[in-house]
Amino acid sequence: VDTLDLHVSAGVPAVQQAAAPPAVRVNIDPVPMEMDYKELLISVVAEKTGYPADILNLEMGLESDLGIDSIKRVEILSAIKDQAPWLPEVDTGEMANIRTMGDVLDYMERASRQSDAGDRLEERAPTPANTGSSAATAPADVGRYTIREVPAPQTGFSMAGLIRSECAVVTNDGTGVAQALVKRLTALKIPAQVADHVPERADVIIFLGGLRRCPNLDSAIAVNREAFLAAKIAAQRMIASGGVFVSVQDTGGDFGLSGSDETRAWSAGLSGLIKTAAIEWPRASLKAIDLERGDRSADQIADALSRELICGGPDIEVGLHADDRRTRLQSLPAALTPLAMTVDHRSTLVASGGARGITAAALIELARRFQPRVALLGRTPIIEEPAFCRSCLTPGDLNQALLTAAQADERAVSPMELNRQTRQILANREIRSTLRAMREVGSDTRYIAVDVKEASEVAASLDSIRRQWGPITGIVHGAGILNDKLIAEKTTELFDPVFDTKVQGLRALLAASTDDPLKVICLFSSVAARFGNMGQCDYAMANEVLNKVANAEARRRKGSCVVKSLNWAPWDGGMVSSEHKSRFHEMGIPLISLDAGARCFVDEIQEVNSEHVEVVLGQVSHQTELPTNESNRKMTLALWVRQNEYPYFDSHRIKDLPVVPMAMVLEWFLRAAHLWHPNLRFRACKNLQVLQGIRLQGFHNGGDKFMVLGRQDVNGDSVVMTLELLGSHRTIHYSAVIEMAEPGQPSKKAISGPSREELAPWPLRLAEIYNDWLFHGPDFQMIRSLEGISENAASVILAGTREMGWPGDIWKTDAAALDGGLQTAVLWSKHILGRQFLPTKIGTYISRSSREPVEGPIRCELRGLAIRNERTISDIFLFDVKRDLVAKMGKVEMHGLPGSDPGMAEVG
Repeated sequence: VDTLDLHVSAGVPAVQQAAAPPAVRVNIDPVPMEMDYKELLISVVAEKTGYPADILNLEMGLESDLGIDSIKRVEILSAIKDQAPWLPEVDTGEMANIRTMGDVLDYMERASRQSDAGDRLEERAPTPANTGSSAATAPADVGRYTIREVPAPQTGFSMAGLIRSECAVVTNDGTGVAQALVKRLTALKIPAQVADHVPERADVIIFLGGLRRCPNLDSAIAVNREAFLAAKIAAQRMIASGGVFVSVQDTGGDFGLSGSDETRAWSAGLSGLIKTAAIEWPRASLKAIDLERGDRSADQIADALSRELICGGPDIEVGLHADDRRTRLQSLPAALTPLAMTVDHRSTLVASGGARGITAAALIELARRFQPRVALLGRTPIIEEPAFCRSCLTPGDLNQALLTAAQADERAVSPMELNRQTRQILANREIRSTLRAMREVGSDTRYIAVDVKEASEVAASLDSIRRQWGPITGIVHGAGILNDKLIAEKTTELFDPVFDTKVQGLRALLAASTDDPLKVICLFSSVAARFGNMGQCDYAMANEVLNKVANAEARRRKGSCVVKSLNWAPWDGGMVSSEHKSRFHEMGIPLISLDAGARCFVDEIQEVNSEHVEVVLGQVSHQTELPTNESNRKMTLALWVRQNEYPYFDSHRIKDLPVVPMAMVLEWFLRAAHLWHPNLRFRACKNLQVLQGIRLQGFHNGGDKFMVLGRQDVNGDSVVMTLELLGSHRTIHYSAVIEMAEPGQPSKKAISGPSREELAPWPLRLAEIYNDWLFHGPDFQMIRSLEGISENAASVILAGTREMGWPGDIWKTDAAALDGGLQTAVLWSKHILGRQFLPTKIGTYISRSSREPVEGPIRCELRGLAIRNERTISDIFLFDVKRDLVAKMGKVEMHGLPGSDPGMAEVG
């Protein structure tokens, strides 16, 4: 379930993608001489909305009159293209200019005129056959995952976008953290300022509202809306040109998993906003930080935040604990533990949203198994539908019948009013059907029309239930609505109902049942909270609040009540429209059948397990923990090299300036490859070349900034990545190619050590190496003993990264030992040719070690391959204390610096 987004472009592991089929030449239907685009437009809009065709006209506003948002607009245009394939692909950039039906018609006719008339030949990839592998409905065995906190060492990469910032804003938290953080960012030459409101020109936004003191639930809940408003201001700029948006909260450093703060749990929706924004803003860098304040000062908190921004890499959801632990959340498969009888025929349950949709299906199954008393709370009032509607079974039929009735009465009716009446009739039918189904299987059931957001209405409803049935023993909160729209387009009028139905609804239910002997609290959440979802920032945020409040409730109740927050993948029903189903099908996300989902619900509310409160349900194993881009072809990472993170570079100086060691570039490239594809295994690095050495001019003053750029291809069973390290003015300093493969695949590269031969003693003493022959200071003096040398070989004993004391927990190589190997090649080259050498290329790097760095002393053996007047070529082998070969640098090239005349030789 878990992979990492690089903000870049990550997606389904490329090794799972089929190689692109060859393009073929196909005939494209010619543009008809006469095509009635108006008729086509009206028929498609009628089909997609259910409005009668004869009520539609070109003056109608898509959103104001028809309720068609930008996402539905693209759907309609795509459907038009299906019927008029000569039209070009939908240009989503033009969607903002299309506001009326007439605008759509103009767009179609303009696009048609730009198409060539007559037969055309076009290169097009053949459409793959539908094998049924991504069937619409999941099997009965629905995937089940629980959320766990796992260690997450910093990667050393910076947030892309910080480097180029022209206006960084830190929102005021009221506790001094903002001012302290701005001071640190300014020292890094990031133009930062504290602000109470986010300006539109800001390209870096650090939202600290989640650190504000929350004396009550109102203040905690308000943080979510404030974060949404900040994101809305930033959205257009982030979409157009990228930038950085970071949210910071304090829910214990574990995103509320432990339930340690009952009040702050209500502010926990920020990560849902960030994960949704990461999908909608592919050019931007996003991060949600849960920073545990503890007893730390504002300066200490600012230090932790600045380190995360500079060294935390692209991890999108990071916990920073008061004891300096850094963690992230991971969804891990988990089986149900033994069940207990929490519901029976004596139970009295209150269910919001339970009369319709997936909650109704779940409750009907519960009623069938245990026959509890159930009160269903819903916002839809029960009314009698007109007699002329009773034979109408579809939305289209109802719309037409209502229109006919209005015309007979000479009454004007808008499309949106028709839709409102149709939805109300269908909702009433569904409510009555649910009540009938539950009563038929033995549950005493009643329906109460109530706005679950209103605490007084909910309290009065629960009082009436107690008078009729006695104390309430369980709550199921399934109420929810959707107003899908991108953050850039979403208004507070759209945001508030979605968010409040979930959050204020839960608050009202919990407040009204404070004195009841609850045995079950079950909240219907969504995978949108876990992964984010385009157009659903409000829904993702609200459900994430539900998740964290559930954890807090479980902790507070100490096992006296089963508390669950179920993060459902999409069901084949409820709010999943036919358009949503098509989208999920294209994404390969199977839907949960109503029967399977209902059985899961009944099982979950009987499981007594304090570690299984927040549960993800559905076949989402292919989903990523972080939002992804389907192309998965390019990567951009930022790198900030400064003394704080790389103090040992002070010992790698040439002409009084620290110089980036080649071994460290190899380490950075491998870290980048593993970030891009964390589930794949490193196979080999090839052609690591120094194109231009790096002298760190700003090492002691703010740091030097670099970018790691990558592009990839699939080559058989491997992912092949080309990486480049760029400096200022986009100068390419290093490049390399890295191969990754699926775990368990045999390596194509066998690693074998050199044949042993007799070596003479080195003609110098160990004490002379770093005084006369090498420039390296104390932190780079890895050579511990000189074993032997000849014209063809050399052998030394090295200290590795651990023994040298280099900081860091995420090493992918033993960088210190590798640098020691390169130093050995420098010494051997100078011994043979009598001049100073520097490494310029590593032909191949292969590692067999499953743990880097290597423990204990490391034997380095060099085998010379060629010696010429300007360079040497050698293989370098590293062995651990057990004489196991752990790494090889093949065809390492050394080039000589100006000096005495060299000889020329070949060795093999």
